[in-house]
Amino acid sequence: MCNAPPPTSTPCDPDITARLELAQDLADASGELIMSYFGNSRCAADTKGDGSPVTDADRGAETLIRNAVAEHFGDDGLFGEEHGAEPGTSGYRWVIDPIDGTISFVHGVPAFGTLIGIERDDVPVAGVMNFPAMNERAWAELGGGAWHRIASEMPRRVHVSDTSNLDEAMVCTTSFDYFRDQPWEDAYVAIARASKRTRGWSDCHSELLLVTGRVDAVVEPVLNPWDISAIIAVLHESGGRFTDWTGQNEGKSSVSSGLTSNGHIHEQMCAVLSGQ
Repeated sequence: MCNAPPPTSTPCDPDITARLELAQDLADASGELIMSYFGNSRCAADTKGDGSPVTDADRGAETLIRNAVAEHFGDDGLFGEEHGAEPGTSGYRWVIDPIDGTISFVHGVPAFGTLIGIERDDVPVAGVMNFPAMNERAWAELGGGAWHRIASEMPRRVHVSDTSNLDEAMVCTTSFDYFRDQPWEDAYVAIARASKRTRGWSDCHSELLLVTGRVDAVVEPVLNPWDISAIIAVLHESGGRFTDWTGQNEGKSSVSSGLTSNGHIHEQMCAVLSGQ
C-alpha cells in the first residue's frame, strides 16, 4: 500500500506495492498462528545448533509465509531463519524471521515480532514488522514513507527522533548476553558511558521504538539477514540509517554487527564502537 507519499517522494513501484500487500496479509495470518501458541504449554522450545531456541510456532509461521509467497510470487527467492534459502529468478527475495525474540515468546513476554522483508537485487525495498501480542505494526515501501498502527487506530506516518547528541540519546541493545565473554564486551560499557540512557527492550521491539521516534539508536553485535532486512526498509523510510559498527555495510542485510540510528548520532556511535 503506497500511503499518499508527499510530492517529493519517489512514486511507489506497483511490483513492490503488490508484494507489500501480501506481506501485510501474511503478517495477519502468521500472527494468528503464533498467538495460538503464545502463553500455553505448546510453546516449549527446542535448542538449535547455535544455542538459540526454536518452537513449533516459529517453524509453522515461516512455513505459512513461504507457502503463500510461492503461490503468489513463485519466481521470488526465499530466505528464512528456520527453513533456509531458496533461490529465485525475479530479482526479488523475501527475508523472513517468523519470531524475532523467541526467548521473549517462550517466557510469555509480548515483546516479540514477525519480520517480513522484501529485497530487490539485494536491496531492502519493503518490510513489515508485526507484533501480534501487542497488536502493533510498522511497515514501509520504497518511496511511500514509514507507517505505524496500534490495534484498530488509523495508521500514522512515523519518523525517527531528532536527537543530535549521543550524550542526550537513549540507546538500546537486546541483552548483555550477546556481549559477555566476547571480543566486543567492552563496547557495552563504552556505549553506556557515552549515551544518556541505555535500555534492553528485546530484539526487534527496540527497532520498532527506533523507527517510531521513541529511542535514538539500537546496537547489536551480530545480525543475520532475517534479523534486519525488514527493519532496514522501514528505518530508511522513517529517516534513519543502518551500518555495521565501523560505518560500513550501509543498508545491507548481510551477516555483520549492526548499528541502527536516527542518523543524527550515527557517526558519534560509530566512533565509540569502532574504538572497541
